[in-house]
Amino acid sequence: MSDEAAPHFDDFINNMQAGHDFLMKEFGVRPRIAWHIDPFGHSNAAPRLFAEMGFDAWFFARLDYQDKMRRLEAIEMEWLWRPFFNHTGKRTQIFTHAMYQHYSAPDGFDFDTMNDDTQPIVDDPTLETYNLDQRVEAFRDWLDHMNEHYTEKGHLFCVMGDDFRFANARQYFTSVDKLIEGFNARYTDMQLMYSTPSMYIDAIAGNAQWPTKYDDMFPYADSPLSFWTGYFTSRANDKGYIRRASHNLHGAQKLFGLQVIDQDQDQQRYIDIVNAGHKTMDALGVL
Repeated sequence: MSDEAAPHFDDFINNMQAGHDFLMKEFGVRPRIAWHIDPFGHSNAAPRLFAEMGFDAWFFARLDYQDKMRRLEAIEMEWLWRPFFNHTGKRTQIFTHAMYQHYSAPDGFDFDTMNDDTQPIVDDPTLETYNLDQRVEAFRDWLDHMNEHYTEKGHLFCVMGDDFRFANARQYFTSVDKLIEGFNARYTDMQLMYSTPSMYIDAIAGNAQWPTKYDDMFPYADSPLSFWTGYFTSRANDKGYIRRASHNLHGAQKLFGLQVIDQDQDQQRYIDIVNAGHKTMDALGVL
């Protein structure tokens, strides 16, 4: 997950390339979904690059509060984004999902130890603190309300967690396990399961007609007096250093490329070239 507003697109691509390279080497996986939940506004360039990188969809949390209110009312929290449509047409369109509750668990269901407002689920009816029935009913009410704001009614994507959560993962998942078991035992028309963005996208694919969007999502504000545009121009010296280093990296990669296609070079030379590029990317904060 990278910034979308301040960086040059070349840095954006390098960041994604480094991440994909790591995932392929360590796990043999190529991601299908872009998880961009926390950038402060969304550019047209990001969805275009994601589409051209082979992503099927992307998810994010932050959209302007007025836009979110309008989209909730119009049932447009999911759409087909067609960036640079006049130039690329539908070739770079990508399915977009805006999260219902920011990137946070439903109110009252954040089970981490750092949250003092949420009590763990107690499923033993012999205890005075038993609360499973009440918690299950409250969660169903929350899901029913969420369901009113999404086009595809057969599936809902509910995020659990938040910033810095799962400090006590055992406690968190124990309560989620109890919530899932208790909910599924009580209701037959709706069932809970651990899932992933990819599973959700596969489940809703082809089931509905989606609205479209063509422009960007700047500026971003989360309340009438809380615009996040200051970071576009803040820390100018730091951004200047990054730009110059990025230019050097871009130039060096061209030279590296010429070296790599030189068949007279030996294998160690290729390894040294790649490592030199990685060192520069590391200094830029890309790796």
